[in-house]
Amino acid sequence: MEFHQLTSTDAFIVFDLGEAPAVGVVRQAPKVLKDGAELLARSTSYAAASFGLQVGGGSAGINAKPDARDAALAAFLAEVAPLVDSGRWLPGPGIGVAPDDLLSLGRAEERARAFDQTASGESAVAAALGALGSLDGKQVAIVGNGPITEAAAASASANGATPQPQAALDTACDVLLVAGKASVLEHDLAATVQAKVVVPLTPVPVTARGLAVLSRAGVVVVPDFLSTAAPLLSTVDPDGGDAMTRVHDAVAAMAGEGTNLWMAAVTKAEEHLRTWQDALPFGRPLS
Repeated sequence: MEFHQLTSTDAFIVFDLGEAPAVGVVRQAPKVLKDGAELLARSTSYAAASFGLQVGGGSAGINAKPDARDAALAAFLAEVAPLVDSGRWLPGPGIGVAPDDLLSLGRAEERARAFDQTASGESAVAAALGALGSLDGKQVAIVGNGPITEAAAASASANGATPQPQAALDTACDVLLVAGKASVLEHDLAATVQAKVVVPLTPVPVTARGLAVLSRAGVVVVPDFLSTAAPLLSTVDPDGGDAMTRVHDAVAAMAGEGTNLWMAAVTKAEEHLRTWQDALPFGRPLS
């Protein structure tokens, strides 16, 4: 992992896989933690690896108080522009950063596809279909709000399910779609889950202990690096086939693993990483 400290302002980019082309969000706050950036970057690296791509994650943080935000953002954009234009990094909006904040950067069409929230919601539903085979008559509880959850609800309905928007984590359902910050589904809350399958709508919502609790309870957890992968695929591998179908098929191929699905997906991604990396990145994409 490469930690790239900017010189023009208090900001950084974490590149997960060295010099590989990278994709990832930019976040802004008074203090953006490096550990969180590493986790987000790792999720992207495993998403790409799951589909045989040589792409890594690259997540950025801008540290600035509200009164200094605009100046910090302007300095950040000016300094990272060459990284974007050269193809080294494809950034998108994260917490504290709106899409319009990045308008001055190049590769606008690619950035729009890679961070399309509607496609992210549809991607998670494609993953749920892969896990269950069908959503006809299924109850799909959706935790969170915003464009991603709205798109997920529409897609679930179109596939025969009954969506339950703005649900709680303990809602009784067949599929629990979870949007939120990293680690939102920790072990105590995991113990309350009444779903058969948990599918992330956003990166790394499940903690390691949460995964253990869910697995012991017989709940299948689809990895976020599969369920959120469609926008990435449509951007960095547009000739590889329909992105939603690829997400569905990747999950369906492992559905027989049951509660071992998460580990089976990790193993597959790491097999590909070993073909072009000298060593695996330290730590798996789990908060």
